[in-house]
Formats: sequence, C-alpha cells, structure tokens
Amino acid sequence: MNTIVTHFIDNQTYQQSRLLVKDDINKSIYANYLQLQNSEFEKQSHFFHGRYENIYINEQLIPELKQVLEKIKAHIGNLIQQEPDQFKFGFWLNAMEPGHVTTRHNHDDDDESISGVYYIHVPENSGKLRLFSDKTVEISPEEGCMVLFSPRLDHDVSINNSKELRLSIGFNAG
Repeated sequence: MNTIVTHFIDNQTYQQSRLLVKDDINKSIYANYLQLQNSEFEKQSHFFHGRYENIYINEQLIPELKQVLEKIKAHIGNLIQQEPDQFKFGFWLNAMEPGHVTTRHNHDDDDESISGVYYIHVPENSGKLRLFSDKTVEISPEEGCMVLFSPRLDHDVSINNSKELRLSIGFNAG
C-alpha cells in the first residue's frame, strides 16, 4: 500500500489508496473477463438501463482475482483492526460498456461496515464515482486504485463516454 488519503464529506469519510498490485495482474483480470463476459455468471443483479450492474463470479474463474481480493481484505483488516477471516466480505464485478451508468444507490443493509471499489481497467472518460451527502464529491478513477466509503453514502457512476468497457470490483465488508 502506498499513499492513503482520507477525505471527509459531511461527517462521513471516504479513503483513496493505491494497492500494490502489478499492472500485469489487472491486465490479466481484464483479458480473462473479456473471454468470459458472454458466459452464464453465478448471479447478476440490479438490472437498470439495460444492464446488470452487479456480476457475481466465482473467483476461481479468474485466478488473479484472488491476489487483488486478498490485498483489499488485508487493507480493510488493518483499517478496522481485525484479521480478514474475522469479518464478512462480499464482492462483485461492475462492467460498464460505453454509454452505461451505475444508478444512484447505497449499501446500507445494516450488516456492512465499509463499502468500496477497486479499479481494474479504466479508459479515459469512462465515468466518475460520485458520492452524495449534503454536497457531491466526484472521484476520477485510476487503474490500481481503491476507494473505501461508508455504506450509508449514496453513490453512482456517471456515463462511460469512452469506447471501451470499464471494469471494477465492488465490495462490502462487515
């Protein structure tokens, strides 16, 4: 982990950091996803604007996912001072084709402590993460970066104006 920046938005915090993951791991995850994208996934949910926003995948289908997920869990464990096997962790992929958005929502189901996103493939102009409270914060995504935030914060992703698919990992821990 290198630079960790914590910000405040109306008594809520969000944190941006870069995971120390080799670029070739993200490239491999992206390439493997592209090969699988027309497959039947374990589960898909949140069908809005003609697409499923959440794609649940068995991490064994893309073995490199395990390395990234372990780093995410270790970072969260340090933050909440618990070993990764002591808290619940769930993840999904968010694949945004050109023209797609992610609808405004939150993850406040009373069983999460932290929500977040890790960026695998981010073409230029492929949408910004927006966190909403009394004010709106826009975060420009970067490959290899992670944003953690309160599950109670409403958020969405603006339109993917690129010509490529954008791929990220969404997750909750608690």
